Amino acid sequence: MLVVSLVSIRLNVCPDFNVFTRIIEGELIDVDHSIYSSLDDARRVFLEEASRRRVYGFCTGLGSLYDVKGECSPHWEYKVLLEHAVGSGSKAPPDVVKLFLFIRVLQASRGRDPIRGVVLKRIVDALNNGIIPLVPLRGSLGASGDLVPSAHAFLCLYYGEGEALYRGSIVSCFKALTSSGLDVLSLEPGEALILINNTSWSTALLVHAMIRLEDLMKKSLRVARRSLEICRCTSEHYEPTIGLIKEHNGIRRVLELLGTPNCGSPVRLQDPYSLRCIPQVYGAVIDFIDYAKSIASKEYCSTSTNPIVENSKVVHTCSFYALHLALVADSIAIGLAHIASIIERRIAQLMRSEITGLPEFLALSSPVGVMISHYIASALTARIKTLASPSSIHSTPVSGLQEDITPQAVESLIKLQESIDILEELVELENSIIEKALALKK
Repeated sequence: MLVVSLVSIRLNVCPDFNVFTRIIEGELIDVDHSIYSSLDDARRVFLEEASRRRVYGFCTGLGSLYDVKGECSPHWEYKVLLEHAVGSGSKAPPDVVKLFLFIRVLQASRGRDPIRGVVLKRIVDALNNGIIPLVPLRGSLGASGDLVPSAHAFLCLYYGEGEALYRGSIVSCFKALTSSGLDVLSLEPGEALILINNTSWSTALLVHAMIRLEDLMKKSLRVARRSLEICRCTSEHYEPTIGLIKEHNGIRRVLELLGTPNCGSPVRLQDPYSLRCIPQVYGAVIDFIDYAKSIASKEYCSTSTNPIVENSKVVHTCSFYALHLALVADSIAIGLAHIASIIERRIAQLMRSEITGLPEFLALSSPVGVMISHYIASALTARIKTLASPSSIHSTPVSGLQEDITPQAVESLIKLQESIDILEELVELENSIIEKALALKK
């Protein structure tokens, strides 16, 4: 008998961060009926209040056009999505889109989003059937919610427009829906805005980056240990007691991951900083990764849309403003510049005969040995340092003067993803030089 593992979502219950790996791997989602009921209740409050007073997004224009009276029709909701679906750049990785859809479900599971339960169920059905919309990476400012990428995704899931990755092939969204037994689902007044006016996209990018980065830090430390051994390290720099000197968990975790390098007999009193300070440099970044995960957890466990229903009334908020995510992404990018620097310096040390006891630049009967690999390391490190410049400070007004500050969260997060890509190259480069050094030692 086939046993299917399910990710269960319960009303106001926040899952552990590790759940996201299960979502990426394709586990199915089971949403408790009480969540759908709570959304239907919020929807009734929303409609009742909208019949008595103006409510943003209910048959209105949006942004600085909020005073414009719109149509109260499903076609108006379709136009809301269509006119927001203007993203640019390459398509987001499918795993990011999976995480986005799941996080949108998590945020709605707080019960404050005034959408019908059937609207949320469509996202769940899409995930469980493996429908992954193709969504442009760029377009959101992380304020007014992640409007643009969300609109692309939901045009696909509700109206069958655009393309999706479905069972390993790129097909029309309409074909993906019908092949899964799903019909076009028209949205009712106010629902389009509620679906797109939130931080789910930004949060997904941060979650995805932290999953990648945790794995990369472990890999880099494995490579660093090999470098230490080639460089005839001084073992006392990595003794477990080092972790007790400072009250930073990251340092202790690095020492655990690094283990005890096989340094051999000491050849130096003290190693260069790029060898000696690995626990302190990596430990600081690992602590910031933990902090970033805590920020992401608070975000995906929160309601981030506008307007919301709270205490049986409609409340207009600014909960979509993703500055927490922008700031932590920029901070991590700075940390990665430090990791890049220490890797580049280790690569340089691997080429020094004084440090390794091997030929200079590992050049044995060759013109330059691995000298030119250091040029590549220098270029990659320079790029990561450039990407460490924060995006979140570049606030610009949009939508007239109504949306007059923006956190640029998605730009910070796209930049962070690029930094991770380049750091992966640096780690591989260091490892390749180690292999050449080991070949010379044989």
